[in-house]
Amino acid sequence: MKKILSVLVLSLSLTACNSAKEENVAVKTETESAPKLAVKKEAQELSAQEKAVYEALATFARSHIKKSNNNIIPNKRAPKVEKKNNMYVASYVEFDPDSLSMELIPTPHRQYKYLAKIKYRERLFQSKAETKKLALNGDFSVVGSRFITEVPRYKQGKWCY
Repeated sequence: MKKILSVLVLSLSLTACNSAKEENVAVKTETESAPKLAVKKEAQELSAQEKAVYEALATFARSHIKKSNNNIIPNKRAPKVEKKNNMYVASYVEFDPDSLSMELIPTPHRQYKYLAKIKYRERLFQSKAETKKLALNGDFSVVGSRFITEVPRYKQGKWCY
C-alpha cells in the first residue's frame, strides 16, 4: 500500500513539474519576442554627444580606481600580516587601472540617460617570510586576481554610483 501511495505522489509531482516547465517555456518565448530597451554600444559606434559622455566616463572610471587603491584596506602602504603555519604572510589588494574596460548603454529612463559597465581587475599580492618584518619588506607576488564589474549611471551631467 505504501509503495502504491509513493508511486502516486511521485507521478503527481512529475506532472506538476512538467506543467511548470511548460509555463516557463511560454514565459520565456514571450519575453524573447519583447523589444529590448537598452542596446550596448562600443566606443567606435558613438555619436558626438555620446563620445563626450564616454570621455567623462573614462575620466570617472580612472579616478574611481585611483581612489579605490588609496582607500582600500589592506593596501600597498599598509599590508595585512597574518601568521599561518609558522610563517608570516603579508598581503594587500590593488586594482589594476590598465585592465579597465568600459561599455556605454543608453537607457529610456528619465532620471538617467546612460548606464555604463566598468570592468577592471583586482589583484591580491602576498609575501611570506619567517618574521613579520621580513614579510613586510619581502617581494610581493600576485597570488590571485578577479574581475570587478560596476554599473554607474549618468545623472544630471555626471557619472555616479
